Amino acid sequence: MDDLDRQLAEVLGIDVKALEVFEFSNYVESSVENINNNYKKGNKIAYLAILSGIATYKMEKKPGAGHDFFEVVDAIHNCYKKNPQGGYDKGYADGLYALISVSSAKVGSLEQLLRILFYQLDKEKDGTAAFKIDIDDMIAKINALICENREVYRKDYAQHQRRIYSAICKCIKMKSI
Repeated sequence: MDDLDRQLAEVLGIDVKALEVFEFSNYVESSVENINNNYKKGNKIAYLAILSGIATYKMEKKPGAGHDFFEVVDAIHNCYKKNPQGGYDKGYADGLYALISVSSAKVGSLEQLLRILFYQLDKEKDGTAAFKIDIDDMIAKINALICENREVYRKDYAQHQRRIYSAICKCIKMKSI
């Protein structure tokens, strides 16, 4: 919430602290804390839900915007900054390994995983990461995954391309009607 929003809320008599609870970044951090509590209780794949945006852990700024994994990764780092002994870094790494494991069937899952990893690398490179991950080990596991599932990815990608082509054709037909 920026200063202008705070001033407007005060003028309108709205409790600023209550509004801050509803800020998207605060909501995502709260969700990360919830995931981390599950992780610490022994659910080693708890982070998979929030990294991939499954069910109630699909973090969207507005309905239909899609899962905002950038905000999720930022929230994990922010939670770690507040509590470095909280296990956020380990839970995040275990979540990435779980995402590697489930990325054997769909190109979309693999794409999401790579986007998260590249964002993490960007954070490490520009100095905004609160911690680093073992990217070399993850890349080795991803390379092995791709080699093992090359044909599965080819088929899934071909189906994906056909769906896109079909959708484009439908749009063209609609415009010509």
